[in-house]
Amino acid sequence: MRLKPRQVEAFRSVMMTGGITAAAEAMNVTQPAVSRLIRDLEDIVQMTLFERVGARLMPTAEATQFYREVERLYLGLDQIAQAADDIRLHKNTVLRIASVTSLVRPYLHQAIVDVIGDRLDILLVIDVENSRYIWDMVEQNRYDLGLVFGSPRMADKNAMLLHSTNAVAAMAPGHRLATHEVITPADLINERVLLPGRNSPLRLALDRAFSGEEQQPVSTMETSMLNCCYFAAAGMGVGIVDETSLRSAGSQTVSRPFEPQIEVSYFAVRPAGARRIAVLDNIIDRIQSLLRDQ
Repeated sequence: MRLKPRQVEAFRSVMMTGGITAAAEAMNVTQPAVSRLIRDLEDIVQMTLFERVGARLMPTAEATQFYREVERLYLGLDQIAQAADDIRLHKNTVLRIASVTSLVRPYLHQAIVDVIGDRLDILLVIDVENSRYIWDMVEQNRYDLGLVFGSPRMADKNAMLLHSTNAVAAMAPGHRLATHEVITPADLINERVLLPGRNSPLRLALDRAFSGEEQQPVSTMETSMLNCCYFAAAGMGVGIVDETSLRSAGSQTVSRPFEPQIEVSYFAVRPAGARRIAVLDNIIDRIQSLLRDQ
């Protein structure tokens, strides 16, 4: 006994709609076609499934029992289709994202709002960590997406460049160096210089830039990029940061280009061999768009 899917579909349509005419409309075929499918099905299962009572078709007891089995089949198919949708759309899975502080607001925050929105089927874990930790955890497949601060040479097949600019010197409005067109290490000898952490690629480049000077700054403060912006706005010194951090901090500062030029880049990193996740791709695209428009 070998049933054809179209015969089963015709039987189910007649049972659900109550007649050949309505079943034909639901299946977008002619009434004779539905009748033929039903006859062929009856021949195969060797049962009478419908009896004509006046102008109506009435299902037999066998048809009612058969219909229960057919519905069980279609329920299973619906569940398979739903499972496929869940897999494709990554529903009911936990997405683990880690970001450096500079990219959390407004970039990652706005991207999550725009892409995830009111989708309750997507579970999120969002951590704020330093770049080195994020790189390590992504390599260990502990995060599905990492947003890190780095240098251009860090780009590889698992990293996508989000945005790249040059370092700037940030200071409070009215600072004596605000009238300069550019800021150099020599200009900062008598200033408190606000520096990013020692593990930061920007900090390594700054150390090289200052090493060429006969004198070193009289005072330094080592802290996060955002804190450099906040302390600069408060008049505590001159912070060497990037425009992305300045915008993220939202502090009232004046910025001037820093020379020698130091490239500052942000990357999105994924675990090696990670499957494509459309939601994460959309988040990355949105962050790139926000960074381009800053």
